Amino acid sequence: MSIKFSSFDAMTRQNKINALMNIKRTGSTSQVDYFLVLRAMLNEDVQVVMAAKMAHANFTSQPWYHDFGKASDPETPGKIAEFLRQNVGYGPDFCEIENAPERQQMAQNLSRKQKKFENYQEWDGPFPPTVKLLNTLREDTQNLLQKLLSPGEKFEKCWMCLFTEALEPFRDCQRSLDGNASTMVVNLARIYKPAEIDPTLGAMFGLLGRPAYMLALATAKRGMLFLRDEIGTSEAAVLDFNLQNISEVYITRDGQYANVEIETPQDFIKLPLMMSEDADDALNFLRTRSVDAIEASEEFIDRDFEKELKKLDMLFKAKALKSSEYHFRKSRLQKMELEKFSDANIELLLTRRFSEGSKGDRFDEQLLKKFTFEKTVMFTDIVGFSSQASQKMLLDTMTLLAVHDKLLMPVLKQYEGTLIKKIGDALMVRFDDPFKACQAAQEMQSRLFEFNQKNEDKIFIRIGINTGTVFVKNEDVFGDAVNIAARMESLARPGRIFITETTMQRLEARLPAENLGPQKVKGKTEPVIVYSLIDKTNQADEMASLANDFLQTTGLQASGGDVAAASQETAKEGSIKESRSLPTLPDLQMPVETPVNAAPDHSPEAADDLANSHQTPPDTFPENFLNAVDYARHCYIDAVKEGRMRNPDLEDWFARFEALLRPDIQG
Repeated sequence: MSIKFSSFDAMTRQNKINALMNIKRTGSTSQVDYFLVLRAMLNEDVQVVMAAKMAHANFTSQPWYHDFGKASDPETPGKIAEFLRQNVGYGPDFCEIENAPERQQMAQNLSRKQKKFENYQEWDGPFPPTVKLLNTLREDTQNLLQKLLSPGEKFEKCWMCLFTEALEPFRDCQRSLDGNASTMVVNLARIYKPAEIDPTLGAMFGLLGRPAYMLALATAKRGMLFLRDEIGTSEAAVLDFNLQNISEVYITRDGQYANVEIETPQDFIKLPLMMSEDADDALNFLRTRSVDAIEASEEFIDRDFEKELKKLDMLFKAKALKSSEYHFRKSRLQKMELEKFSDANIELLLTRRFSEGSKGDRFDEQLLKKFTFEKTVMFTDIVGFSSQASQKMLLDTMTLLAVHDKLLMPVLKQYEGTLIKKIGDALMVRFDDPFKACQAAQEMQSRLFEFNQKNEDKIFIRIGINTGTVFVKNEDVFGDAVNIAARMESLARPGRIFITETTMQRLEARLPAENLGPQKVKGKTEPVIVYSLIDKTNQADEMASLANDFLQTTGLQASGGDVAAASQETAKEGSIKESRSLPTLPDLQMPVETPVNAAPDHSPEAADDLANSHQTPPDTFPENFLNAVDYARHCYIDAVKEGRMRNPDLEDWFARFEALLRPDIQG
């Protein structure tokens, strides 16, 4: 078991050296031992420091190791002390306000505040009502307290320590602890040997000339002991500790008063001699907030929390733990396990798995258990958007996108969809329920149908949906199931919704659909069985007709096989018509580096994919060239859907290039 800071400080020189050499000899890489070694490096004894430097070598290869520079650098001890203070709490610190207001002026201001309280039962001050006692204090004390807070941090709780009955009016906020008339009442000169109460308390008393009163404070993530010096100064001693480091917290009774005793991996901390009611409140608050404050840390990765929870259960069944202590420890372990497999730790887990080679297999089962889920993924895309964008002004294009979003985004929210990515005119959405995903898709097409009937500008989308196992990281999803959903969208006709067999099975016949048979899709050696959701209102057929008429009238070019599919209204429903092959595409010299770095694929399979995903252009060179640009754009969109980085310059280049070619085509 690791040595506590206070226990280490109480050792003889030789025992300190022996403890440090034992860490060196056993090759310990425990983070707790690392903090102890850092603490020892601040010791005044040169031999203890030398032993600490030798043990320090154990930890230099650990990912959480912090380099403070050369040990001989005079600034290094200060850096170590500040590091310990921020991470684990490190002894009391002296705090003062320079250029404090004149004492007599502060006394007058406090007197005015006291009179206002007597009239209105209200204290003015910068602190919230939950810590109104702090608003009764003088402005220099309030400045001292505010100096302790980080940006955005606030005090949530305040309790009196070293309490006596004479302090009750101050606890009730009837009087100020900083009042001149209060000095004799609240002064702690009566405590002759504070170190006998607690070693830390003795150290805090040693920093001040004449300690006046002590407060215990808590924010959402930190606890503090604040020992104020007599009011003739603007000084205090402060002990700071992180709530997430608390491993145990309990109460010991001392007559009518109580001590709240806190244990961390590094030390013991005592909130001494509190009123029993305050002690109970502090116990409940610290237990709750210490669990809430736990955040992802690499030290959790190597811990087997399932084993620790089983051991804790055995102790409880053996009646070695009280019920309240058992539930507190169990909550802590469960929160640590949750944080171990949180999004904040996933990069560390995957990196550790890679660096450990075959040893990393021990993480596989846990990673798959915690991060893989069955989800339904939806892709949507506006038909012929790139062609429309090349003919419109930029503002018109953005207006079209805004209308698209205004119509469809509320639908996603209504059916509990999570928008993962928005790639220009394309949407990638995640659903927990495949039935709601399909309902959302139908509602989206219905809203666009109503819009297209009333407006000259039209918006036609195709939708692809697939259900499968995905890896969820930072709200994003990865895996083959995502790729297949994108392929469904590429196959779909304007106004239609194509789903996979897996999604169809999850629907359990709650929605009608027609089997389109097996279809070959990019990236899969075996064909994928595709279904098309049936729209009983015939809106889908009307949308297909509207899309065909609109695209032909405007001369726009749809991507994929949309125009070819839309024009086959007399063909048997459910069949996917193939387009004729494109002419050989000319080599394109991109003016910017694209995020897709794969070499061109000239295989027969790639030619088939190209033929099956694009309409047949007229036999004119400019149209062929524009078709090549359109094909490149869709390759880019597919790459972004699969996780590649977006390139705004390339997107702008596509639009400008098509705008440059189109006048030649129309002429």
